[in-house]
Amino acid sequence: MKSGSRQNHNVSLSGGGENISYNASLDYFQNEGVLVGNAPDYERYSGRINTVMEKGIFKVSPSIYYAHSFENNLNYRGGVLTGGRPPLINDLVMAIPTLALYDENNAGGYAGTSSQIHQTIALNVPGANSLFETTTEVDRTFAILNPQLQILDGENHKLKYKLNLSYDKTIARDFSFIPAFNLGYFFNSGISLLDQDTRVYTVGLVENTLTYNGTFGKHNFELLLGQTFQSNKAETTNAHSENLPQPYYPVLSNGENQNAGGSNNESSLASYFGRLNYNFDDRYLITATVRRDGSSRFAPQNRYGTFPSLALAWRLSNEEYLNLPDEVSNLKLRASYGELGNQNIANYLYQPVINRNILYNFDGASVTGGLQTSIISEDIKWETTTSFNVAMDASLFNNAVDLTVEYYNKETTDVLVGVPIPASTGSINQAPVVNAGSLKNSGVDVELTYHYNNLEDFNFDISANMSTINNEVLALGGNDEPVYGTGAITQVGGEVGEHFGYIYDGIFQSQDEVDNHAFQSAATAPGDVIFRDLNGDDVINAEDRTTLGSALPSVTYGLNFTANYKNFDFTLFASGAAGFYINSRLYRTLMWSTDYVNSHTDILNRWTPENTNTNIPRVVANDPNGNARDSDRPGWLQKGDYLRLNTISFGYTIPSETFNDVLSSSRVYATVQNLHTFQHYKGYNPDFNSGVFNPGFDNGTYPRPRTYMLGVQLSF
Repeated sequence: MKSGSRQNHNVSLSGGGENISYNASLDYFQNEGVLVGNAPDYERYSGRINTVMEKGIFKVSPSIYYAHSFENNLNYRGGVLTGGRPPLINDLVMAIPTLALYDENNAGGYAGTSSQIHQTIALNVPGANSLFETTTEVDRTFAILNPQLQILDGENHKLKYKLNLSYDKTIARDFSFIPAFNLGYFFNSGISLLDQDTRVYTVGLVENTLTYNGTFGKHNFELLLGQTFQSNKAETTNAHSENLPQPYYPVLSNGENQNAGGSNNESSLASYFGRLNYNFDDRYLITATVRRDGSSRFAPQNRYGTFPSLALAWRLSNEEYLNLPDEVSNLKLRASYGELGNQNIANYLYQPVINRNILYNFDGASVTGGLQTSIISEDIKWETTTSFNVAMDASLFNNAVDLTVEYYNKETTDVLVGVPIPASTGSINQAPVVNAGSLKNSGVDVELTYHYNNLEDFNFDISANMSTINNEVLALGGNDEPVYGTGAITQVGGEVGEHFGYIYDGIFQSQDEVDNHAFQSAATAPGDVIFRDLNGDDVINAEDRTTLGSALPSVTYGLNFTANYKNFDFTLFASGAAGFYINSRLYRTLMWSTDYVNSHTDILNRWTPENTNTNIPRVVANDPNGNARDSDRPGWLQKGDYLRLNTISFGYTIPSETFNDVLSSSRVYATVQNLHTFQHYKGYNPDFNSGVFNPGFDNGTYPRPRTYMLGVQLSF
């Protein structure tokens, strides 16, 4: 690892006249990563122009945004680095300390492990990251044109028509070049590889809305009717070439075995919607909405879905007859019920496709034929989330304290997700997207804020929030068969991706203990893990697995503190989560054996005949007892609770008279991001992202870098 750098520069200009105003900005961002080698690095240039033109009943606000970015990606080539490689950070930690960095005798100039010397399979990560070049260059153009016409503009009646047109085009160019290299056995290639891809994404939107505002005494109405149409197009072109001659000039035509391919797919979304807002005397408030959405990602019979919602609120503090205490500045009760649809899946997943390049034997000859090689669900339809919320909003003590308490209950039915299927089906797609049952999330959200403004030169705001979540799987479709993830299970009545495996009952200390326990393995010996026989059949097998704990945080929380003293300002932001466990691939690999990879220091306390007071089993080749199987043995499931100090910032605003009014304002500041994380977890990040059915499995995440920033803001 190394120290990286980050810089961000922004210049904006605004102005205008009687009928027009504008704002233009230019931005530059650059980030150099912390891993030795080519990646990860990122650089972006962007510009934006916003204008507002208004004359009489006509108004238009066009805007255009353009960005160009260049990124060096951390990316493996599965066909080059064999063995189902984990993320680079895992290889970096597991690499043995006797592995050199450079070796001029190897192709590429970097060292690798030798089967005769090291007796290990370890990757030279800085070498791979320096030799492999994988970049993505992106150009994005986003434009909006939204003319509107004020048809009626009376004191009590207003009618407005608005047309919203947007165009979003992204062109991405992927470049991957791998020279011939030798990084040890399992990690070498005698030929160079070049791949170049182009991806073009185009999104167009047309939206028409008509809005009416009316006031009748204490009655206030807002009625909105609208229609949208969105088209999405994605085109890809890919080309491959290999065995380029040295010295390398990575152009496709220089290599051999050249081939090309591509794809083109489209989708569209059509919607009709209406919304009514009603307010009586700022005491009773109603919002009613209905949407009718149609998606081309579903078959014609399932294409459309209707999604209504209703929200009610009662501002009790405006009711004179209630005579609320003076300490209550504002009090509102609200409730809502609504449905929301989801169609965020790939295109054409409901359509069976014939593979026309299937070779089979016919009458002694090889013949090309056709066959459906991927299982699909032709009946997929809209996923629907139904939400019910009840809340209270209060401001107390002359608005010094704000309090919000909300209970929510969300039930999602017809969940769209890729469900793993057995390889015996013969399907190329091992996780076809289906409507896989339903699940429910419920909990309480609480937010509390205190405003201190009693001193002329000093004030501060401190706010804290907390959210609880209770997840329950209601149905899984079909016969409600459980869905298995990596050391996880999703089953009706439980949570999504609960940890799943065997129960740890200690370490065998003698052969008598082994002989008197349920059979685990013919090679089980003192020093091995004791697994509990849950079904009492005197054999430890798959039937003895059970759920081992939640992979989802039961509570998340945050804290934000801002303060000002004269010209000084201070900000602190922290967040965290609790009530869940993590299954770490990296830790388990480091605890597997001392023979093949670097190990965690915890393994120094492993069981030996001289060290029996330990919960870490013996180390033995090939692990015949299966000590490393999914279980709740110490370290295999680790508490994920954490509190992260995300941002601490300190600034000073320089008085304008210091610069003789040349500057209207100026501010300097210093910021530290990711200052520290308080955690039990022995991995890097307890808040990683993982798959749907194994949310608690950390395959290997990169450490978050601590960033120190100095900045200045100048306004002329």
